[in-house]
Amino acid sequence: MIKGLVRTAIPLTAFAVGVAMFPVNWRKSAWTEKAPVHSNPEVVKAIEQTSLYQKLVQDPNFEFWSKNATLPSQHQKNQVSTGLMFGKDGFEIDPIGFMDKKNGKLVAYFHLGKNLTSADGQIHNGVMATILDEGLCMAGFPLLPSKRGVTAKLAIDFHNQAPPGSTVKLEANVVEAKGRKVVIEGGVSTINLTSPDKPGVTIATASCILVEPKWFKYFNWLKLL
Repeated sequence: MIKGLVRTAIPLTAFAVGVAMFPVNWRKSAWTEKAPVHSNPEVVKAIEQTSLYQKLVQDPNFEFWSKNATLPSQHQKNQVSTGLMFGKDGFEIDPIGFMDKKNGKLVAYFHLGKNLTSADGQIHNGVMATILDEGLCMAGFPLLPSKRGVTAKLAIDFHNQAPPGSTVKLEANVVEAKGRKVVIEGGVSTINLTSPDKPGVTIATASCILVEPKWFKYFNWLKLL
């Protein structure tokens, strides 16, 4: 009997401590708008001159989106594109773009440095997979009941590889939204900033199934996006 109580008490105590401490740490930094951080501002200026970027600026359905602005400061260092691999020769700009929350659409831009390559000298497929996973989910979150969820399935088709120093564009679009399930499709393609209106090279396309676990509704008070 004593062993049974101990086995039950320890995990319950650990869970209670985690629940009690997590919100405190999450709220350490204020939820205020933060300006995007870039280690390569020249690329950002070039992106801002492209016709698609200018079109999205004028589109009332889209609002400016920055990955940096979606997270409290103390958690950014643990994110791949804004912390662990951010900086010169890594993710050189804070992922920026535009989101249509009502219709589940996202267009985002990234600049990928030489430290993100694999053994063949091209940008690692894992980097593209991370961009697709995070980006497709970000497009789908607003259409879930609690505005948050987890990846249930991610299917990626790789078509080409991107060389280091590439600027790439992610486009994601919700194709199905029903209850606690959202299906998103999208892809990553390169952008030639010297000739931005020329078609880019498609690097990868993907389909993502995003679901909201039933117990997520109990955390509606916690701001995540």
